[in-house]
Amino acid sequence: MNLIIQDILPADTATADAAEHDTVALEWYEADRRILRKTTVQGRDIAFRLLREGRRLEHGALVYADAKLVIRVAIKPSETIVLSPKTLPDMARACYEIGNKHSPLFLDGDELLLTYDEPMFLWLQAAGFAPKKERRRLSHALRANSAQGVGGHSHGHAHNHGHSHNHDHAHPHSHSRHHHEH
Repeated sequence: MNLIIQDILPADTATADAAEHDTVALEWYEADRRILRKTTVQGRDIAFRLLREGRRLEHGALVYADAKLVIRVAIKPSETIVLSPKTLPDMARACYEIGNKHSPLFLDGDELLLTYDEPMFLWLQAAGFAPKKERRRLSHALRANSAQGVGGHSHGHAHNHGHSHNHDHAHPHSHSRHHHEH
């Protein structure tokens, strides 16, 4: 069976009656990939084509369901740095400092998780954050400049070409060129 997965199904999709349940195991860094080929635990070949912006595979996500089969995602545990900030200012400082280093950051309850990196671990220790090294799932990524933690961040694409476009009169021309003769 070769399946093409093009979307993540709603969590409330009925799955209890399916005769067979299968899992596709992913590394944390594969969860953001839009196009990905994997083999499920039971040997099914599947291809992900998640072309909609802001779609991220999370642990437990339902990716296929019919009367006979259900397939869910399982994010594999990996070595992580775990931070448990005690106050909101500590949480903000930790997020700010980690963000400045462009490290992927994940949230699990009240804990911040990031991929294990020895220099980062030592730096966080020196900064007084009391990091712990644990095997955890990195599933709920925090995203800068996006709604509810999904999608990436983007910038506007307006350009000023050194001339104005006053349209209080009708004239048949295109604004696709950078130089206009009026």
